[in-house]
Amino acid sequence: MNYLTYKDEKLLVSQLRNNEVKSLDILFDKYSAKLYRFSFSLLKNHEDSKDIVQETFFRIWEKRHEIDSSKSFKSFLFTISYHLIIDMLRLKLKDQEYRSFLKEYFKTEELKIKSEPDFESLNRQIASIIEELPAKRKQIFTMSREQGLSHKEIAGQLNISVKTVENQINLALKLIKSRLGNDILPVLLFLSLFS
Repeated sequence: MNYLTYKDEKLLVSQLRNNEVKSLDILFDKYSAKLYRFSFSLLKNHEDSKDIVQETFFRIWEKRHEIDSSKSFKSFLFTISYHLIIDMLRLKLKDQEYRSFLKEYFKTEELKIKSEPDFESLNRQIASIIEELPAKRKQIFTMSREQGLSHKEIAGQLNISVKTVENQINLALKLIKSRLGNDILPVLLFLSLFS
């Protein structure tokens, strides 16, 4: 089940809070591959990246009764993932070679890491930027991000090429990244998990 509506996710979170493991499995299927790819893009290590995914979902299970049902599950996932990745990066940053790699990766002199990114604020900022997109690009990006449709599915529904869909999504992401460039790590995690 790769596409979950907001209502589906609310139901799964409610089941999760009632100790239903199956709901955790469905949420894991939805987000684990994206979280792994993002972790690997920073850590460059398969084992560390797998550990981040496993530890994130272990903590979600451990803290299932603390999930605020008035907020999205994505917010909870984002916060736990972010802190685990930052902890792993801080360990790795003791290694000079890894520090050099990160500076090159982010093209900055110094990697600034905020201790507590605000998922909801980031979500509002991104929603505001999406509103500014040209109509077709906004439609394509929304179908991908909110409806969870694949590039092929979007192309089929809109009667356009897959390449056009890819280009429009890339242009939207480029604009979002350029507007939110200051705190690059939470922005990249947000876009990796939820775009």
